[in-house]
Formats: sequence, C-alpha cells, structure tokens
Amino acid sequence: MNFLWYLVLIIPGIIKKYSYMMVPYILADNPNIGHKRALELSEQMTYGHKLNIFVLELSFLGWYLLGLLACCIGIIFVHPYLNATMAELYLVLRQQAIEKNLCTCEELMLDLILRDNDGFSEF
Repeated sequence: MNFLWYLVLIIPGIIKKYSYMMVPYILADNPNIGHKRALELSEQMTYGHKLNIFVLELSFLGWYLLGLLACCIGIIFVHPYLNATMAELYLVLRQQAIEKNLCTCEELMLDLILRDNDGFSEF
C-alpha cells in the first residue's frame, strides 16, 4: 500500500507511512477488526501527530549512528528500543482515540483501559 504512495511523490508517501503506522498494533489488539477499519482508525489516531512521530523517530538517528560505529552490532540493541517506544506511542494514541470516541474498548477487544495516570482499573 505504501509503495503506491511512494510512486506518486516522496512526501505524500512519508505522510502515509506515518498515517498507517499504528495498523499493526490495532490488528494485534483485534485481528478481526478488518484491514479497512484498521487503516481508517490508524489515520484518525495519527491525525495531528505525524510531525511529532517524525521527530520521535528522528531522535533515534544518533543511536543508530553510534550503533554503526560499533560495527553495526549496536543497531541490534537500538531497534528493539525503537519498537518499544512505538508500542508505547500506540498505547497513548489508543487512549486518546477512546477518549475522543473514535473507537470503543470493545472494538479493540480491551479488558482493561487506562482511566487516569495512577494506573489501570477494570473496565
């Protein structure tokens, strides 16, 4: 899907990359949600956050360069950290989407939701 956007222009392809970035996490929460709804929900979740996500990914550039200096072995340790950061970003965006009524807890098959910053409570 992203390949077609990259064919049109580079910038729209990059924007679509950030629009669809949450699809794997949405499908991990609910594999039965369907690909069209997952794409739509991902676009809604990342609306207004694409620049922030780009800057977040850009902040890992120094770590990757440092990993290259260590004969590429350091990259092995940086990549899981980036993945964990993106997973945490998904949790924040998911909570915002629930609060904005873009989706429901049932749609994402969540048993627990984050009610406040103090911790989890039963749904």
